Amino acid sequence: MSTAVVGQKFEVQVIYNGVTKPLAVEPHQNMTAVVQLAAHLFGITDAHTLALFKEDGSEVSVNQSVTEAGLRPGELLALRPSAVRGG
Repeated sequence: MSTAVVGQKFEVQVIYNGVTKPLAVEPHQNMTAVVQLAAHLFGITDAHTLALFKEDGSEVSVNQSVTEAGLRPGELLALRPSAVRGG
């Protein structure tokens, strides 16, 4: 029996402009979709230049899954303009 968590949602915490909101993600989800969902939480419709950042300030690449990004339940992520995709 495998101990891997497959397809089970968990919550991360997204902070934007000083407001923190929970966001349910799935291990297989692409980070591009997670950024879009995070932006939607805060009523942002044009999220193409936004990114999520870990507490150490590192930008989470959108070219990977939640699992590949190493996100963990309860992790705090900041939603802000991307250093790479700035418009």
